[in-house]
Amino acid sequence: MNSKNMLKLTATAALLAGASVAQAGFVPVSNVGSGLNTIDIVSNNEFRPSLATLGVTKYTLGGSLTTDSAGSVAFYYYGKEAGYQNIFTASGTNGSLIKDSGYSPTYTNNFGAPVAIGSVDVLSGFLNFGFCSNSAPGQSVGCVNNQQNDWLNLGSLQSIAFSVAGNVAWIFWDDSGAGPDDNHDDMLIKAVFTPRSVPEPATLGLFGLGLLGVWAGARRRLRKA
Repeated sequence: MNSKNMLKLTATAALLAGASVAQAGFVPVSNVGSGLNTIDIVSNNEFRPSLATLGVTKYTLGGSLTTDSAGSVAFYYYGKEAGYQNIFTASGTNGSLIKDSGYSPTYTNNFGAPVAIGSVDVLSGFLNFGFCSNSAPGQSVGCVNNQQNDWLNLGSLQSIAFSVAGNVAWIFWDDSGAGPDDNHDDMLIKAVFTPRSVPEPATLGLFGLGLLGVWAGARRRLRKA
């Protein structure tokens, strides 16, 4: 192999290896209405001080949450400030899970000990999750799922907000109950995305680096001969 071709092989291997470590994660999207609207977390959100200590100071209203590759998503319950019974559900290719915060107390803060709800396997694209609210047992006041959140165009009225940083997404629910207060603290969920351990770009990168090693070994043997 001549030096020109060797340079091409080296460059290709480097690009493929770089692709294998590219950050995979969550991506908020919007196809309708006024689009994504990112604002400071409002002052009357009960979890604002706790979130600020973690560097989470803004959230995005409208839109839906997607992932840019296949993997798994783990969900954690961080608390609620609501008189309603708010129920979070999520499903993936390996089943479904449910978190029910109950009717009382109206305020819970689990930042000291988040509750692990479970995890689901997902493909790239829209995540399948949502919230439902009941004012009393069996008395629903509405449900909103991730994809509906985009086209309902409700702004902060009974809707889902997101704060996304790479493979971590905070999911805020506003049930528009007594008030409504529109502060998205009626249920707080944290989602953590883990991409599949050996995505195709990584395999290609390793293949390219293997070719480079074979070429280097052959060249050393020729020099000795």
